[in-house]
Formats: sequence, C-alpha cells, structure tokens
Amino acid sequence: MKVLLVGDGAREHAMAEALANSAEGYRVFALSSYVNPGIREAVLRTGGDYVTGNINSRDEVKRAISRFNPDFGVIGPEDPLFYGVADEFRANGIPVVGPNKAAAEIERSKVWMRSLMWKYNIEGRLRYKAFSSIEEASKFILEYQGSVAVKPSEQVGGKGVKVVADIQAYLSKEKRRALSKSVNEIGSLVKNEIKIIIEERVDGPEYTLHVLTDGQTFLPLPLAQDYKHAYQDGIGPETGGMGSISGPGHLLPFINQEEYQGTLDIIKKTADAIRTEAGESYKGFISGQMMLTELWGPTVIEFYSRMGDPETTAIIPRIDSDFGYLLQLTAEEKLSKATLSVKEEGAVVKAVAPLGYPLRRDLATGKEIQLDLKAMRERGCNVYFGSIAYEGGKLITRGSRALELVSLGEFQEASNRLDGCVKMISANTELVFRRDIGKSLRDQIEKAEIVRYSYRNRIKRDALGVSADWAPNGGLW
Repeated sequence: MKVLLVGDGAREHAMAEALANSAEGYRVFALSSYVNPGIREAVLRTGGDYVTGNINSRDEVKRAISRFNPDFGVIGPEDPLFYGVADEFRANGIPVVGPNKAAAEIERSKVWMRSLMWKYNIEGRLRYKAFSSIEEASKFILEYQGSVAVKPSEQVGGKGVKVVADIQAYLSKEKRRALSKSVNEIGSLVKNEIKIIIEERVDGPEYTLHVLTDGQTFLPLPLAQDYKHAYQDGIGPETGGMGSISGPGHLLPFINQEEYQGTLDIIKKTADAIRTEAGESYKGFISGQMMLTELWGPTVIEFYSRMGDPETTAIIPRIDSDFGYLLQLTAEEKLSKATLSVKEEGAVVKAVAPLGYPLRRDLATGKEIQLDLKAMRERGCNVYFGSIAYEGGKLITRGSRALELVSLGEFQEASNRLDGCVKMISANTELVFRRDIGKSLRDQIEKAEIVRYSYRNRIKRDALGVSADWAPNGGLW
C-alpha cells in the first residue's frame, strides 16, 4: 500500500519511520516544505517518492494525490488541517488521518473551544472572556481582581501566553500594568477579529493525552508531558517544546489511572460535541493539553487536532504495536480492530536548537549541523530530524528546533544518556538544549498530591468547577 505523509518536522519523521518499519510493507510518499533527512530516509527505503511544496495548499496536495495515487494519507501538523487539506484528501476519495477543517477549529480557535465546552457542559472547562478590542482587554486586566491567563484567541504555535497571579497583593498593580502592555503584542499575533481571550488562572502539573479516533472508536495513547519554556527550570520564553517525557506504562508519575480515564471522558465528550456542531464525525488525533487542578481535577488548557511535537517522539518509540497499521485503521474507519501494546519503560526527549531560537530565528537559520548517528544509537539515543533540511548532502538549520533526541528507560538515566549524545553533535554555531528534562519530578509529584486532595474535597462538597468570582455561564458577574 502507498501512504502520502504531509508535513516536515520531527513528528512527521517519527510517523514516517513507523510507517516504513510496519509489517504491512507501506511505500512512503511525502509532501514537505523542505527535504527532511529522516523522512527522506523512510521514503528511499520503501521505494516511495518525495516532493516539496506548500503543505497548506489544497491545490498542491491535490497534485501530490494525483501524482502518487496513495491508498491513504497522514497529516502531521495543524496548519494544513486549518486550511482544509484533510478535506482535499476525502474529496478525492482518499481516506486520511486528520480532521476536516470544521472539526480542526477545536485547536485553531480557543474561543470556539471554550464556548463549545460551556455549551455542552463538558467537565474541565475554564471561564473566559473574549475581546476584539485591545483597549477593552487592557482595561479588563487593570480592573479585574483575580488571577488570569491572557492568550491569543487562535493557535499561533505556542506563543503569546501570559499569566498573572496575585500571590503578593502589593505587586498587583505593577503586574497588571505590565500585563496590559503585553496585550498589544499578543493581539498582533492574531489575524481574526477576536484578538484576545482571558481565562481564569489555574495551577498544577500539565500533561497531554493523545487519542486516535475514526469517528466511532477511541484509542487513547500513553500520556506525555511537554517542556515548553526555553531554559532550565521552566523559565524563559515559550517555545514549541524543548523536550518531553512519557511513561511509565500509560501514565505519568504524577497522574493516576482515575485521572487518565477522566481525561479520556472529557476528550470523548468534546469529540461528540464537535460532531454535533460541525455535522460530521471527528477522525484523526484529538489531543487534550491538560492540567491537574484543584478546580476540576483534569482541566483543559487547550486541544490539539493532531499529535503534539515533541510529545510524538516520546510516545511512538514506546508503542510495541504496529503504529503505521494503527494509522491505516484510523484512516479507513476500522479502528475497532486495533490493539495497543505499550512498553512499560518511559522515554525522555530533548530538543536541540541553534542559538537564536526562539526569539531570533534569523540567527538560528542557515547553520550546518553534523552528527554521528551510528554512535548515538549505540549509546541508546535515537534522533528525529526537525527544522533541518537536507541540502547538497549537508544538514542545514531552518531556525527552529533542529533535532529531537529520545532515549528509553528510567527518566534520570535516560536524561543523562541524552546529555552525552548531545556532545556527539557539532555545528558552526552554539547549540541550546535543556539538561533538566526528566531529571527531577519530585516537585510535580508533590504538587499533584496537593491538588488531588483539594479537588477530591470539592467532589465531596459537590463543588467541582465552582469559582466565586466568575459567572457560571463562562463570563464575569
């Protein structure tokens, strides 16, 4: 069978490798905006073909479908979904892993997502206000007395989120004044009329549950946690993700089976609500970016309409089942036939980026990287290629996270192993990565225990989701 993969990052490399390694004997074809070395290897190994072009263009996707005549498709990133690329596959009679444009709105628009959760009374929802006026949003921040999170109203690659908490009252005015000044910057990231969404602030350990669905069957994957901030100990600007962890088993050390099941229930209810609103079943990945909070327990921060990156490179290597075949079953709406076997051992992922990422991508672009893949694999590290192009036999950076290194095993040992493997990478620039990923989870475990005690008390008092200073319909009193 022939499969057409759309996308060009480390997530898509991991998917291409899984397809190439499948016992089903797939021939892998790819459409990317540049030649990813890892995807290229999978394409060549399986006798497929590779074309470059605009992955968000339905016309270019249609040409690739006509050229390759695939049996099914897999769409990796979110932007092609927002532009209706999955619709193009289905319009040409090709089953595909990825929701249609209408269903992908669950990720593209935070306002639509929040309003949907309130309309259908889905657990784990946060109260919010949406603003098309930057001035009105700034005024609200200065006047409202509670803790808030301020976000761009649509998906902008993980950028722009600001949080203010009133832990020290005497800092309140200064914090709010600084946050209100950030609203212009956040609003400038958004193209739509509604610019800003302000949500009630919650706190707790974060995690992600990715679920494959063909519209009827739901197949939950192992949990993962993304490390979004650029620098050690969770400081610095937010990025697309500087690393991740997954495991052991289906869980994480700070999330229990009951919370896993509660999260899955939220995702299922959301998919059902999308089907009602969009008029069609949700097919593909639907992923809950969650936080364990005292307000609800499992609480939705946002949804993905695809697999997260770098969570993907922590999850797929831990799956013993034929992941490529799971993708085929999803595309063909036969997921009820699937079985999922997961390694008990965990995984740690560390992203490596050129100096300049994420704030000065111009400085991080056009650098040459060299690495000893064989030696790294012998040491217990696998490598997935991200924002790096194969050009004239060289590996040239494109301004974002260039490599994602993954190692399986106990978290501390795997993290140390990755640090050693990073030393096997050379470049004509400084490389940046986080050493702390996976090395100390004690704080998160302790925080989860505190949060768990609090939300269980709310359950006893029938007070889940109750917040005194926010109105029950999602707005303010």
